[in-house]
Amino acid sequence: MLPSPAPVSQHRDHPALGIATFVGNLLLMALLSAAVRELVNRGYPLSEVLLFRYVFASSVFWIVLFSTAGLWVLATRRPLDHAVRGFSGIISLALLYFALTRIPIADATAIAYAAPIFITVLSIFLLGEIIGLRRWVAVILGFVGVLLIARPQTDNWDIGVLAALASAFSGAIVAIWLRKLSSSEKSVAIGIYYNGLGSLVCLGWVLLSGWLTPRADDIWILIAFGLGCGLQQWLLTVSFRYAEASLLAPFEYLAMVFAAIVGFVFWSEIPVLTTWIGAAIIAASGLFIFKRRQKQQHSSEPAADD
Repeated sequence: MLPSPAPVSQHRDHPALGIATFVGNLLLMALLSAAVRELVNRGYPLSEVLLFRYVFASSVFWIVLFSTAGLWVLATRRPLDHAVRGFSGIISLALLYFALTRIPIADATAIAYAAPIFITVLSIFLLGEIIGLRRWVAVILGFVGVLLIARPQTDNWDIGVLAALASAFSGAIVAIWLRKLSSSEKSVAIGIYYNGLGSLVCLGWVLLSGWLTPRADDIWILIAFGLGCGLQQWLLTVSFRYAEASLLAPFEYLAMVFAAIVGFVFWSEIPVLTTWIGAAIIAASGLFIFKRRQKQQHSSEPAADD
């Protein structure tokens, strides 16, 4: 579920720094997941939590814009594509945040990382790609991993599982539209349009659902959460500046391990065996799909059994 390339103008080869900042981004994401649950548990509406996230993330992209390019990169002839990417991203993040409040953090994170499976299937219909036998096997195995985590026949099944699955699906739409937009749009412009739209949508949501004035004891958590979201965006940006996506991909699934650690430390959540097995299957299928796609992109002719 690797995101779009970093919103910078030039790539520099420094793989160790790229890996370090990418892993830092994943660790911070796990901590931010804990912050989301804690804020919602304290009574703050999900819309308000999302508003803090988008406003602070927007500030990071504006800083990047003025430090690397200029306002001219915001010129676009593809407003509809930006809208599709923006709304699908907002929906995906809102569903993930909701899932984090209903099911164990490790479960929600693992299911969300099933996005590459959905990307592969949707690419057939939205991008006209041809998917061969090997990737179909990886897709099927990935869904088996999701079922192992979801455990639909047990008493632990929750609507949060559906929310995490829907988050992965809408996240796949995000990835496909990022692929479309990247052919003509700068990454920093995509980020500004997305986070700006997210800020506006969540502001409207807050006005409709109500604003809870932060209590004195909580204001620092909200500020730290917002700054953490901005820092996470910055670390992700730096990681893609210094390392290729193919190098970072194997490290992406450390997010599941970090999520399990955070869930245990703060809420004594211990992932059951089926969660670990399912997460391993999802990671393996996702990495296989990624590697096959990389091989196809670097080959003049895609393999017949791809």
